[in-house]
Amino acid sequence: MPFDGRALGKRLALIRPPIPEFTILGGLMIDRDDIAHLLKMTKNPESFLYAAKLIGRYGIDRLTHKRGTRLVMGNALIGRLLAALDAAGAEIVTQAETEALLTENGRVTGIKLRQNGRIYDITARRGVVMASGGFNRHPTRRAEMLPQPTAAYSPGAPGHTGRIHDMALALGAHYGEGALDNAFWAPVSTRRRADGSLAVFPHFVLDRGKPGTIVVNAAGRRFVNEATSYHLFTRAMYAAHRHSPSIPAFLIADATALRKYGLGMVRPGGRGLKPFLADGYLVEAPSLAALAGRLGIDAQGLQTSVARMNDYAASGVDAEFGRGTSAYHRVNGDPAHGPNPNLGRIATAPFYAVRLLPGDIGAATGLVTNEYAQVMRKDGTPLPGLYAVGNDMQSVMGGVYPGPGITIGPGLAFAYAAATHLTGAL
Repeated sequence: MPFDGRALGKRLALIRPPIPEFTILGGLMIDRDDIAHLLKMTKNPESFLYAAKLIGRYGIDRLTHKRGTRLVMGNALIGRLLAALDAAGAEIVTQAETEALLTENGRVTGIKLRQNGRIYDITARRGVVMASGGFNRHPTRRAEMLPQPTAAYSPGAPGHTGRIHDMALALGAHYGEGALDNAFWAPVSTRRRADGSLAVFPHFVLDRGKPGTIVVNAAGRRFVNEATSYHLFTRAMYAAHRHSPSIPAFLIADATALRKYGLGMVRPGGRGLKPFLADGYLVEAPSLAALAGRLGIDAQGLQTSVARMNDYAASGVDAEFGRGTSAYHRVNGDPAHGPNPNLGRIATAPFYAVRLLPGDIGAATGLVTNEYAQVMRKDGTPLPGLYAVGNDMQSVMGGVYPGPGITIGPGLAFAYAAATHLTGAL
């Protein structure tokens, strides 16, 4: 649910803003309910009033704040947690880095902390809880634990270097084994922002499953159900790449689909395309054959794949990959489009494409723990005083992605277990 960031006062500045490409008007956060109304604001009076209220609130916010104060999705979760910490009188230390885990007689007793050039020893009477975000930006472990070719991009927060893992492993901790994947995945596209930073945009649900789109590899052939989960989509990229170049893959839409649904960082409406075309993020061509030439993929393969997709759009049945056969597919399609909300003709020139790459969105492999989130040694005994939660902890899902929030849900549950255990409530 949305959270009013104004309740945090100056603490609001502690919350990292969302990926800019997930906002509109220079910082207005929106969720899926908002998107539905914004797309209909000129056609539906209810949606117009909804959008006017949303944008008006944001305009007022920017008179007094550096960002919008209506928080949604992950920012809303963090806002509520921060408010709860404030209510409990917790002390929050920022811009700090753990230099070492302190031990005494085999027990973790605290941490050595660096902040603003100064070193502090902080004693933990009951325990230290690791929640550093996983191994995904570790300088060497990333290449060791992710498949080849190693994903170059992650849309995750920048802090999960895995450095504290090295400290825990040195004390006898160990990584879990046997997971289907060491990471959870999403296809991403990248673009250099005006300030020089790199935008890494995860293609979760907004474009791949919409009518009038198709994803092909270098042979111009489909290799996956485009409307499947982002995790399974990226696994399919790797599987297909072993037999035919599929990294990058190419998300293709015709002019109608681009205008109605957008494509990656390109917003719906079909306006403002010049910057995206100029820097090559978006590729445009007057025909499918010309688009294939500009992308460097097989033109005959692409034309054949699109012709089949157009047949499927007419019949409503994807005979190759079953696109539109599950509730998950359909909810990410266009409910107003028939006979299948995920299948539409790709026929209106010009044609457009965005390159997709594998991106990791969270660690599935982490340190082995017990049911209280205590870090375990290989001999099956707890490492006294040390807990691991979130992506630092071996995922209880075994590297499988049954649904969105599969890192956040267990992260919250086992953080609660760790806190109640170390305070003696369990």
